Amino acid sequence: MKWEEKNYYQNTYAVSMNDLMEVWVETFHHFGTLLVIWDAQNHFELLKRCGIAVKSIEAYDNKVVTVELPSVMDAYEVMDSIEKEGYSPFMQVYSKGKLLSDNIGPIA
Repeated sequence: MKWEEKNYYQNTYAVSMNDLMEVWVETFHHFGTLLVIWDAQNHFELLKRCGIAVKSIEAYDNKVVTVELPSVMDAYEVMDSIEKEGYSPFMQVYSKGKLLSDNIGPIA
């Protein structure tokens, strides 16, 4: 077998996790309020202590857990209760398909 160098026509796209989440929220949660919890598989026990029922068998390889809530204030209350437990995951609050804030800093 002889190795030949070939040039293939290709399109290459870099897609960030934030871009994927924006598409997910706009597609499936464009009317409600959503708390997004990143790297949730590393925080199952913490989430359980805060009243978020996540079945580890269903989410063992997930990068993100989303929690639908009745209002933006409810999302912030849940976020606060998670942060009070100590070390917490990166979290974001979306409302009506738009990112409002996260637990790191201001959204530009």
